[in-house]
Amino acid sequence: MSSVRVDRSDPYVVDVVLREGVGPLAFAARRWPGDVPASLVAGALYGFPVCIGAALIFDLEADRIWAGVGIAAVLGLVANTLVILYGAFRDVNRLRFSPATAPDTLTVVRGARSDRPRPLSEVRQIWIDHTVTESHKRDGKIVSVKITLHVLLRNDHRIRPASLSRWTTDTEALHRELQGILAPAAVQVDLVVQRRVQPVPWSGVGGGGSTGGGS
Repeated sequence: MSSVRVDRSDPYVVDVVLREGVGPLAFAARRWPGDVPASLVAGALYGFPVCIGAALIFDLEADRIWAGVGIAAVLGLVANTLVILYGAFRDVNRLRFSPATAPDTLTVVRGARSDRPRPLSEVRQIWIDHTVTESHKRDGKIVSVKITLHVLLRNDHRIRPASLSRWTTDTEALHRELQGILAPAAVQVDLVVQRRVQPVPWSGVGGGGSTGGGS
Protein backbone atom coordinates (compact mmCIF):
# COMPACT_ATOMS: atom_id res chain seq x y z
CA MET A 1 0.00 0.00 0.00
CA SER A 2 1.16 3.53 -0.62
CA SER A 3 -1.26 6.25 0.46
CA VAL A 4 -3.25 3.88 2.68
CA ARG A 5 -1.24 2.18 5.41
CA VAL A 6 -1.59 0.46 8.75
CA ASP A 7 0.15 2.24 11.63
CA ARG A 8 1.10 -0.03 14.55
CA SER A 9 3.54 2.40 16.18
CA ASP A 10 1.26 2.88 19.20
CA PRO A 11 1.23 -0.29 21.32
CA TYR A 12 -2.35 0.38 22.41
CA VAL A 13 -4.08 1.06 19.09
CA VAL A 14 -3.94 0.13 15.41
CA ASP A 15 -4.57 2.97 12.96
CA VAL A 16 -5.70 2.35 9.38
CA VAL A 17 -4.47 5.60 7.83
CA LEU A 18 -6.73 6.48 4.90
CA ARG A 19 -5.28 9.95 4.40
CA GLU A 20 -1.93 11.09 5.70
CA GLY A 21 -1.74 13.69 8.44
CA VAL A 22 -2.55 16.83 6.52
CA GLY A 23 -4.92 19.32 8.12
CA PRO A 24 -8.40 19.79 6.64
CA LEU A 25 -7.66 23.33 5.45
CA ALA A 26 -4.46 22.22 3.72
CA PHE A 27 -6.33 19.32 2.14
CA ALA A 28 -9.09 21.66 0.93
CA ALA A 29 -6.54 24.13 -0.43
CA ARG A 30 -4.83 21.32 -2.35
CA ARG A 31 -8.11 20.23 -3.94
CA TRP A 32 -9.61 23.69 -4.55
CA PRO A 33 -7.60 24.84 -7.63
CA GLY A 34 -8.67 21.81 -9.66
CA ASP A 35 -12.34 22.53 -8.95
CA VAL A 36 -12.24 26.24 -9.86
CA PRO A 37 -12.90 25.95 -13.65
CA ALA A 38 -15.77 23.48 -13.23
CA SER A 39 -17.33 25.60 -10.46
CA LEU A 40 -17.25 28.76 -12.58
CA VAL A 41 -18.64 27.01 -15.65
CA ALA A 42 -21.41 25.31 -13.67
CA GLY A 43 -22.41 28.56 -12.00
CA ALA A 44 -22.47 30.39 -15.34
CA LEU A 45 -24.51 27.65 -17.03
CA TYR A 46 -27.10 27.62 -14.25
CA GLY A 47 -27.19 31.40 -14.06
CA PHE A 48 -27.44 32.09 -17.79
CA PRO A 49 -31.08 31.03 -18.31
CA VAL A 50 -32.07 32.90 -15.15
CA CYS A 51 -30.39 36.06 -16.45
CA ILE A 52 -32.02 35.66 -19.86
CA GLY A 53 -35.42 35.27 -18.21
CA ALA A 54 -34.82 38.37 -16.10
CA ALA A 55 -33.71 40.28 -19.21
CA LEU A 56 -36.95 39.41 -21.03
CA ILE A 57 -39.05 40.43 -18.04
CA PHE A 58 -37.22 43.59 -17.05
CA ASP A 59 -35.76 44.55 -20.46
CA LEU A 60 -32.17 44.52 -19.22
CA GLU A 61 -29.25 45.60 -21.39
CA ALA A 62 -26.63 43.10 -22.58
CA ASP A 63 -23.93 44.32 -20.20
CA ARG A 64 -26.20 43.70 -17.23
CA ILE A 65 -27.01 40.22 -18.50
CA TRP A 66 -23.34 39.31 -18.70
CA ALA A 67 -22.71 40.87 -15.31
CA GLY A 68 -25.43 38.62 -13.92
CA VAL A 69 -23.83 35.58 -15.53
CA GLY A 70 -20.50 36.56 -13.98
CA ILE A 71 -22.08 36.91 -10.56
CA ALA A 72 -23.71 33.48 -10.96
CA ALA A 73 -20.31 31.99 -11.86
CA VAL A 74 -18.72 33.48 -8.76
CA LEU A 75 -21.60 32.23 -6.59
CA GLY A 76 -21.05 28.76 -8.05
CA LEU A 77 -17.38 28.97 -7.06
CA VAL A 78 -18.28 30.11 -3.54
CA ALA A 79 -20.83 27.30 -3.13
CA ASN A 80 -18.36 24.66 -4.29
CA THR A 81 -15.67 26.06 -2.00
CA LEU A 82 -18.03 25.66 0.97
CA VAL A 83 -18.75 22.07 -0.12
CA ILE A 84 -15.01 21.33 -0.29
CA LEU A 85 -14.43 22.82 3.16
CA TYR A 86 -17.33 20.86 4.64
CA GLY A 87 -16.05 17.64 3.13
CA ALA A 88 -12.49 18.29 4.31
CA PHE A 89 -13.66 18.57 7.92
CA ARG A 90 -16.10 15.64 7.68
CA ASP A 91 -14.05 13.16 5.65
CA VAL A 92 -12.64 10.18 7.51
CA ASN A 93 -8.85 10.26 7.89
CA ARG A 94 -8.31 7.17 10.03
CA LEU A 95 -10.05 4.14 11.45
CA ARG A 96 -8.61 3.51 14.91
CA PHE A 97 -8.98 0.09 16.52
CA SER A 98 -8.17 -0.66 20.16
CA PRO A 99 -6.74 -2.46 21.98
CA ALA A 100 -4.09 -3.33 19.42
CA THR A 101 -3.88 -7.06 20.18
CA ALA A 102 -7.59 -7.92 20.01
CA PRO A 103 -9.61 -4.82 19.06
CA ASP A 104 -13.11 -4.40 20.43
CA THR A 105 -13.49 -0.64 19.84
CA LEU A 106 -13.59 1.52 16.71
CA THR A 107 -12.91 5.26 16.67
CA VAL A 108 -13.46 7.23 13.47
CA VAL A 109 -10.91 10.05 13.16
CA ARG A 110 -11.93 12.97 10.98
CA GLY A 111 -10.11 16.08 9.82
CA ALA A 112 -11.06 18.22 12.81
CA ARG A 113 -12.12 15.75 15.47
CA SER A 114 -12.67 12.14 16.45
CA ASP A 115 -16.07 10.50 16.79
CA ARG A 116 -16.94 8.81 20.06
CA PRO A 117 -15.40 5.35 20.43
CA ARG A 118 -17.96 2.67 19.59
CA PRO A 119 -17.88 -1.07 20.35
CA LEU A 120 -17.02 -3.21 17.36
CA SER A 121 -20.14 -5.19 18.21
CA GLU A 122 -22.05 -2.25 16.68
CA VAL A 123 -20.27 -2.73 13.33
CA ARG A 124 -21.99 -5.12 10.93
CA GLN A 125 -19.68 -4.90 7.94
CA ILE A 126 -16.74 -3.05 6.44
CA TRP A 127 -16.23 -3.22 2.71
CA ILE A 128 -14.03 -1.71 0.04
CA ASP A 129 -15.77 -0.77 -3.20
CA HIS A 130 -13.23 -0.71 -6.04
CA THR A 131 -14.73 0.34 -9.38
CA VAL A 132 -12.61 0.45 -12.54
CA THR A 133 -13.93 1.99 -15.77
CA GLU A 134 -12.21 0.92 -18.98
CA SER A 135 -12.22 2.60 -22.36
CA HIS A 136 -15.03 1.70 -24.75
CA LYS A 137 -12.38 1.25 -27.48
CA ARG A 138 -11.64 -2.28 -26.27
CA ASP A 139 -7.96 -1.46 -25.76
CA GLY A 140 -8.19 -2.19 -22.05
CA LYS A 141 -7.14 1.33 -21.14
CA ILE A 142 -8.36 2.44 -17.71
CA VAL A 143 -10.07 5.82 -17.83
CA SER A 144 -11.15 6.12 -14.21
CA VAL A 145 -10.85 4.41 -10.84
CA LYS A 146 -13.01 4.97 -7.76
CA ILE A 147 -12.21 3.38 -4.40
CA THR A 148 -14.49 3.89 -1.41
CA LEU A 149 -14.36 2.42 2.08
CA HIS A 150 -17.74 1.84 3.75
CA VAL A 151 -18.50 1.12 7.41
CA LEU A 152 -22.02 -0.22 8.00
CA LEU A 153 -23.39 -0.33 11.54
CA ARG A 154 -25.93 -2.82 12.85
CA ASN A 155 -28.59 -0.09 13.04
CA ASP A 156 -28.18 0.26 9.22
CA HIS A 157 -26.47 3.63 9.63
CA ARG A 158 -23.50 4.03 7.31
CA ILE A 159 -20.51 6.06 8.44
CA ARG A 160 -19.73 8.66 5.79
CA PRO A 161 -17.86 6.71 3.09
CA ALA A 162 -14.17 7.52 2.85
CA SER A 163 -12.83 7.96 -0.68
CA LEU A 164 -9.35 6.49 -1.02
CA SER A 165 -6.52 7.46 -3.32
CA ARG A 166 -7.53 6.09 -6.70
CA TRP A 167 -4.25 5.13 -8.28
CA THR A 168 -2.01 4.14 -5.37
CA THR A 169 -4.27 2.14 -3.06
CA ASP A 170 -3.62 -1.62 -3.11
CA THR A 171 -7.13 -2.74 -2.23
CA GLU A 172 -6.21 -6.42 -1.91
CA ALA A 173 -3.49 -5.62 0.62
CA LEU A 174 -5.85 -3.30 2.52
CA HIS A 175 -8.51 -6.03 2.54
CA ARG A 176 -6.07 -8.55 4.02
CA GLU A 177 -4.91 -6.06 6.66
CA LEU A 178 -8.47 -5.28 7.75
CA GLN A 179 -9.37 -8.96 7.86
CA GLY A 180 -6.36 -9.66 10.08
CA ILE A 181 -7.17 -6.76 12.43
CA LEU A 182 -10.87 -7.56 12.75
CA ALA A 183 -10.72 -11.35 12.83
CA PRO A 184 -10.85 -11.49 16.66
CA ALA A 185 -14.02 -9.36 16.63
CA ALA A 186 -15.62 -11.44 13.82
CA VAL A 187 -16.45 -8.31 11.81
CA GLN A 188 -17.17 -9.07 8.15
CA VAL A 189 -14.70 -7.41 5.76
CA ASP A 190 -15.33 -7.58 2.01
CA LEU A 191 -13.64 -6.38 -1.16
CA VAL A 192 -16.00 -5.66 -4.07
CA VAL A 193 -14.20 -5.13 -7.40
CA GLN A 194 -16.28 -4.01 -10.37
CA ARG A 195 -15.05 -3.47 -13.92
CA ARG A 196 -17.16 -1.39 -16.26
CA VAL A 197 -16.85 -0.25 -19.85
CA GLN A 198 -17.08 3.44 -20.64
CA PRO A 199 -20.28 4.26 -22.56
CA VAL A 200 -19.80 4.83 -26.28
CA PRO A 201 -20.26 8.54 -27.06
CA TRP A 202 -23.44 9.23 -29.02
CA SER A 203 -22.47 9.99 -32.62
CA GLY A 204 -25.78 11.18 -34.04
CA VAL A 205 -27.40 9.70 -37.12
CA GLY A 206 -25.91 6.39 -38.06
CA GLY A 207 -24.02 6.20 -34.75
CA GLY A 208 -24.45 3.72 -32.00
CA GLY A 209 -22.59 0.55 -31.29
CA SER A 210 -22.18 -1.75 -28.37
CA THR A 211 -20.37 -1.01 -25.15
CA GLY A 212 -19.18 -4.58 -24.98
CA GLY A 213 -18.93 -6.68 -21.90
CA GLY A 214 -15.31 -6.16 -20.92
CA SER A 215 -13.14 -9.01 -19.80
